[in-house]
Amino acid sequence: MFKASQEMRLNTNAAASLCPSGSGGIEGPSAEKEGIFGRYQRTPDADAYPTEPPRVFIAPELTDAGRVQLLHFPSGAVRINSSVSFILKRNGVKGNFDVRVEGPSGQLETVQQQQLDPERFQIDCQLSSGAGLYKVHVKCNSVTLPRSPFIIVAIAGAPEATETKSSSPAGVPIFQSDASKVQSRGLGLSHMSCLERNEFTVDCSQAGSNMLFVAILGPRGPCDEVLVKHLGRNVHRVTYRVSDPGDYILVAKWGEQHIPGSPFSLATE
Repeated sequence: MFKASQEMRLNTNAAASLCPSGSGGIEGPSAEKEGIFGRYQRTPDADAYPTEPPRVFIAPELTDAGRVQLLHFPSGAVRINSSVSFILKRNGVKGNFDVRVEGPSGQLETVQQQQLDPERFQIDCQLSSGAGLYKVHVKCNSVTLPRSPFIIVAIAGAPEATETKSSSPAGVPIFQSDASKVQSRGLGLSHMSCLERNEFTVDCSQAGSNMLFVAILGPRGPCDEVLVKHLGRNVHRVTYRVSDPGDYILVAKWGEQHIPGSPFSLATE
C-alpha cells in the first residue's frame, strides 16, 4: 500500500488578531504572517486499493432436463426376471445420461446403455431382485429428470415368451420373436429430406423369426415411396422418399410389435 502526499496552507491572520503582543502569538517575517506552509500524508482506504488478486467463478453449463423424453417405458406390471427396455430422447439437450435401477431392497440392477443415434439412447435392464417396486433414477449432466425416479412394478411368475401368431388359416407357421432386441440406426430415423432418398438399417438378427413392416404417414397421407430390402441374416435396409414438407410418423414393426423407438416422429428439413 502506498501513501499520498498533499500540501496544505494554514491561515494565521485570525489567530494573530486574537492573541495580544508578547503573549505567545505567532511571530516571524511578514510573509509568514499571512500563512504557514506544511505537509501531511494521507493513507488511502484499503477498500479503494484491494491487495488480493481478482477471482473468477465459472458456472457449469445449464441443462434443461425437462426437454428429455422417456419413450416406451413400461406402463403396467411386468414379470420378475424379465428384460425391460426403454428409450431416452435428448431433444437437443447436450450431455451424458446416468441411469440407475434400484431394486425393492435397495440394491442396484445391471443397466446397459446403447446409443441408437445422436438423439436417442436405448436402456436395457433385468429385473432380477424379486417382486416389488423398482425405481429408475435418470439424470442428465447430474441434473435429475422431472418425475424421476420412475417406477416399474414387478410381479411373481415366469416371464412370458413373446409369440406372434398369424391370423391366416391353419398351416401357417407360428413365429417366435422378441421385438425389443431389434436394433435400428441411420439418419433416416432422425432427419428427413425432401430433396433426396432417406435411408436407415434395421437389424433383426437377434430378435427371432418374423416379418418387418415399415409405414410412413405424412401431412397428406402415406409417403410416396418406401422400399425394404433384405440384406441377409435378418438385416434390412429401408429407403423412402417424401415430397411434402411437414411432420411425419414412421412406424416399424417386427411382426405385430413395435421395434424400440417406434413410432418415430420426424419433420422435413
